Amino acid sequence: MYNTLLNYMNRRLGEEEKKSTPSFKIAGPVITISREVGCGGILVGQHLAEELNKSVYCKQWQVISKEVLSQSAKELKVKQEKVDRLFASSEHFTFDEILSAFSEKYYKSNRVIMKTVREVIHNFASDGCCIIVGRAGHLIASDIDNSLHVRLVAPMKWRVDSVAASKQMTKADALKYINDIEKERTVFRDYFRKNKDEQERFDLTIDVSRFELTDLIKLIIKAFELRGIPERMKKNVPYF
Repeated sequence: MYNTLLNYMNRRLGEEEKKSTPSFKIAGPVITISREVGCGGILVGQHLAEELNKSVYCKQWQVISKEVLSQSAKELKVKQEKVDRLFASSEHFTFDEILSAFSEKYYKSNRVIMKTVREVIHNFASDGCCIIVGRAGHLIASDIDNSLHVRLVAPMKWRVDSVAASKQMTKADALKYINDIEKERTVFRDYFRKNKDEQERFDLTIDVSRFELTDLIKLIIKAFELRGIPERMKKNVPYF
């Protein structure tokens, strides 16, 4: 799973034969978590995966975020920091730099690389049993029926306090950090909208400041069950 980006790039350049997908496989299940900065999306994803792994929904749930890019960087023998920096850039996404970072051997146009990134994330979602944190997952996986799209929010003061404590920052620095990262995330999400007027739709929006983590996880799992996803998947996927 983790070398998906490398595999896609290899296929595009004819360096690897295409592998057929079993006809019985249907897309999902996938849970996407979009979050405001300071709402602990990764932590929520990790605890959610632990709880889901206690069920019979899937053999193994995994959390996908920057790992999609980080492991690809390792596979391509590129410094992870460079790839992370390029994909986090809010300056018009310098994807020519990304391509050159991967090496001239893999050079393609910006549009091809962005199409590849979309396919990588969509591939994780289609394979299922994953929780995609950020990475515009709710937009990219919006066509998958067996999906739950969650948005985590909280008042700014609560988020500033949370970031200041976790990163040992002053509140002023925490506020600047939040605003800077939010701008980067907005640019990233905007790229993957079908059009500039497309609305971001979520099945569940939760104010994380009002719930303990354990109760937050219960809410998400309950919504997942109420969407009927486990029952539908049991009827169609052999490993349930």
